[in-house]
Amino acid sequence: MQIGGHDLVPYVLGAEHVGGVARRVAALPGTRFLDVLEDENLPFFHLLSAANVLAFGEMGMPAWVQLDCATLPSAMIGFALRRAEVPPGLWSRLAESRAALDPAALVPVSAFCAVHTRKPGTVVAFTLFSLLPGLGLGLRTKAMGLLVLRAQRQIGVTRRDGPVRRLHESIGPVRVIRDRPAAHPDAENSMVYELEVPPPAVLQDLVLSGCVPREGGTDGETP
Repeated sequence: MQIGGHDLVPYVLGAEHVGGVARRVAALPGTRFLDVLEDENLPFFHLLSAANVLAFGEMGMPAWVQLDCATLPSAMIGFALRRAEVPPGLWSRLAESRAALDPAALVPVSAFCAVHTRKPGTVVAFTLFSLLPGLGLGLRTKAMGLLVLRAQRQIGVTRRDGPVRRLHESIGPVRVIRDRPAAHPDAENSMVYELEVPPPAVLQDLVLSGCVPREGGTDGETP
């Protein structure tokens, strides 16, 4: 998928046989399903963990959480680049001392994750990031994740103000469930919200275009 001169590959990292997102589920032609329990996908798993830490710093997701709470019960969904196409500065921050990958190996540059609740169609999202600015990749990634998970309603925690909140609002109507939740480590700047997820056709258009089809939206950039 060509976006801003980059040949991006949609991916789903999950565990098909542990009740997660199935291999047959794909938002776009060419989506790669990567089984988190297969040894061959371990480099991608570690790079995704490094990307999450790069995006969120000390609030980055530990590897055990990425396995136990994200990719086993659900999936991490996003876009990747071939190793040979990753900007050198980004690669140096992701790879650190890891052995060199094959030039064709996939390197994650965005991710979204949500888990289903007992209420049909309702998911709780807990990570969203993009490492390539200026491509609307945050918006595309979230829309693809909601599409893959077949969500109708999404709950999450976000900042009360700023571009990330506007990203959520650009997908659908947002209702504040709890302002400044005391349990959150940054309660003063946070809120629990509910997003009314639009129909699959709308999500698909957002994934493909990266644009909001109405005034007042955002280009989808995330931290």
